[in-house]
Amino acid sequence: MFGAPSAEPAPATAEAPAQPAAAESVNANSPPPVASDSRDAVLGASASPMFTEEPAPADPLTIGGQLYMRLQSTAYDHTEPKRWGMSSPALIDVFFDARPNDRVRGFALGRMSYDPLLPSTQNSINAATLSGASGTAGTASISPLFGGATSAPRVLLDQMWLRFDLAHTLFVTAGRQHVRWGTARFWTPADFLHTRRRNPLDVFDARTGTTMVKLHLPIEDRNWNFYGYGVLENDAGRPDLSAPAGALRAEFVLGPMELGLGAYGRARSRAKFAADVSFGLGDVDFYGELALLDGRDIDRVRYAPDATLPQRPMLESLPPQAAQALALAYVQQEVDALYPVSRERGYRPQAVGGLSYSRKYHDNDTFTIGLEYFYNGFGYSDKAAYSGLLWPHSGTLKNPASFFYFGKHYAALFVTFPAPFKLDLHTFTFSTLGNLSDLTFISRLDYSYTLLTHLRLEAYGSLAYGARGGEFRFAIADLPGYSATALGIANQPPILTLGLGLRLAI
Repeated sequence: MFGAPSAEPAPATAEAPAQPAAAESVNANSPPPVASDSRDAVLGASASPMFTEEPAPADPLTIGGQLYMRLQSTAYDHTEPKRWGMSSPALIDVFFDARPNDRVRGFALGRMSYDPLLPSTQNSINAATLSGASGTAGTASISPLFGGATSAPRVLLDQMWLRFDLAHTLFVTAGRQHVRWGTARFWTPADFLHTRRRNPLDVFDARTGTTMVKLHLPIEDRNWNFYGYGVLENDAGRPDLSAPAGALRAEFVLGPMELGLGAYGRARSRAKFAADVSFGLGDVDFYGELALLDGRDIDRVRYAPDATLPQRPMLESLPPQAAQALALAYVQQEVDALYPVSRERGYRPQAVGGLSYSRKYHDNDTFTIGLEYFYNGFGYSDKAAYSGLLWPHSGTLKNPASFFYFGKHYAALFVTFPAPFKLDLHTFTFSTLGNLSDLTFISRLDYSYTLLTHLRLEAYGSLAYGARGGEFRFAIADLPGYSATALGIANQPPILTLGLGLRLAI
């Protein structure tokens, strides 16, 4: 939602590959301490000491967060400027980080998001739309096709977890938390413990955490780490104890190389397997990750233009509610016929390999350049199938492909210049992502400038180019006799996106 792979907020507790064991009680990604009231002021004089005589730190509670505001516009092919897409997403994150002693930590992060330029009510299909009545192309994205995000503020719980140790040996983290597997920058096929794919062009990872229990057993003298996870959510990110899930992971430091191995399983689904590696050779850092998934757990679609379509219903004489329900049912039947769903047997790989090279070019100035390749064993060779992943079927698709995972072959390039020459408050990042299967590309320039202490200006511009109808030049295809434009969907491929944002660290 919030655009470049260059920076993510500190509070997320992503898994780092094969780190020394002793760090479990202190998170390197946590926000820096700030001045706070005494423990007695926070908890009440009568509350201390609590449960133990172990001395408390001077600042047991840190409160902070961020405020982010952005204005973004997208230009489309053959679309006049007044019909360009416009959005103004804003969010505020507030976290509480409690560390009453060195062996216990509690963390909570809440989020409120808001976009006043979204529609005030959810879109809905109606008889006039199905009958071919003319509509106005709006600025809605594809996601609220038959109802979705509105301008109403949304309040989310991103994280809330408690961490402690047992006999200084086993470390336990329970609650809603972030755990990321893998080493890649843009594509993360091994990221099994998040229920949604990360958009590689997001300014930061705006996904919410997953409710789970994590056990961490470190072997300090070898720098090995072993993890066990009990996941309390289903694949849709909702609490569900009827289909429990679990995972195991091991991390090893082998000379200059860090290796991670993992497995994930859920009731009534096949196991998933992952491996990742990173190492350095001279000034070049290499990394890779591999995921193996069973095709029986993934719904795929194909485009069948010669399919026999259901008969269009007569809606004009029906009451509005009945017409709307019948219209939606007809569209779903039409989609089922044009984009039939199937599954394939056996495991297929999703693999990423990449490298980055950093070089000093002036005094303390350094630039970094990187390359990444992604092979998607579940990707599509025919771009005509893409629309079948977005139009509503009569049943919910299981684990379908999402954006940035439509094709079979991808590649990416990035170059970043932090604080070049005398521009100590400026950072420039250029990146290009390409779907090599349908020959569409996105090139993007990100710029950030520290205006004041804790306040940063962020701007970016991205250009989409390549074959019309491909992933990065995509527009959802109309159904026979049924226009997506009439739903308020900008049904022309995007060309240019410009964004301007402000970020305040609290």
